[in-house]
Amino acid sequence: MPGIGVDVVDVERMKFALERTPRIRRRLFTEEEIAYCEKFRFAERHYAGRWAAKEAVTKALGCGLIQWNGVEVLRQRRRPPTVRIFGKIQKFADMVGVRQEDLFISITHSELSAVAVCVVRKEGVEAHLP
Repeated sequence: MPGIGVDVVDVERMKFALERTPRIRRRLFTEEEIAYCEKFRFAERHYAGRWAAKEAVTKALGCGLIQWNGVEVLRQRRRPPTVRIFGKIQKFADMVGVRQEDLFISITHSELSAVAVCVVRKEGVEAHLP
């Protein structure tokens, strides 16, 4: 059952991977994600945050990372990040009845690590608290 996902990524490991294998950017991230991350002095922190978000989304869906680039993290100025899903991940989401609009993410990072959380929340469905 889809619900919540969280992931932590070590920033130093991401930096090492990006330096060792520069082509990894194109395999793991979309053009928009690369353009966004590369605007920053410490781009590895933003890449790590996006990678954590991709993992969190797939965990929330309950499918795991079945496609490296099937989740795109989008960011509009002064708005929280959102995601776009496609390919195998989109098909899995359809199968379990989750729409892209049902995925809510939050990302934070420091110089050491990046953390992302994804919650599947159906619009128009109120939470029933005890």
